[in-house]
Amino acid sequence: MILPDKIIKSARKTMSLAILGDGTIVVRAPTKIGEGQINKFVSQKQDWIVAKLAKIKNNQSKYSDVINYQKYLLYGNKYDLAMADVNKVEASNSSQAILIPNKIEQDKVIAALYQFYKKKSKEVLTKRLLYIKSLMRIEPKSISLSNSKGRWGACNSRGKITLNWRVIMLPPNCIDYVIVHELCHLIEMNHSSRFWNLVQTFMSNYQDNRQQLKEYGFLLELYR
Repeated sequence: MILPDKIIKSARKTMSLAILGDGTIVVRAPTKIGEGQINKFVSQKQDWIVAKLAKIKNNQSKYSDVINYQKYLLYGNKYDLAMADVNKVEASNSSQAILIPNKIEQDKVIAALYQFYKKKSKEVLTKRLLYIKSLMRIEPKSISLSNSKGRWGACNSRGKITLNWRVIMLPPNCIDYVIVHELCHLIEMNHSSRFWNLVQTFMSNYQDNRQQLKEYGFLLELYR
């Protein structure tokens, strides 16, 4: 039997099972639940676990170059990294490369790339969110970026929308899905049928985009 890698106990009332982008199996359980009950719960999910781990393994193979920092995603496209005679880090669509100024020392390249991603995210994601919210006529109180290791976006009861800067690596349709998803939470702070009906009102093919987004879960493990 495949056992969980991590068990997190809290004051919750039910058990849940999740598999992270790197294949880590996490069980969340009530404080008083014993190991036997947890193992029984996990044993009932074996078929799902095996299928999920197979998908992750296939995905890790597909994106092994990105995971190993040999290729770099931007808007869902793979880019090389190239030293060039430029003044700042920039993406070149013609050469399909992210250009790094020659003056940057080799051991500081990844740090420069990280800053490029964050700056690009602030410019593009904020602009895109402002555009989509105007179409949806839903007004957040504030917008910010996060470095979350577990989620693409978040919305709280105070009307604050937070997007993970890594969203900039996703294909445009997935970027829009994340934004629509979080804006809808301003109206429905849950994942009830009302919430998903609302998402579908603004994005008829949200289920396809939601499924595709799962393919990129491994990105949340990068640049830690």
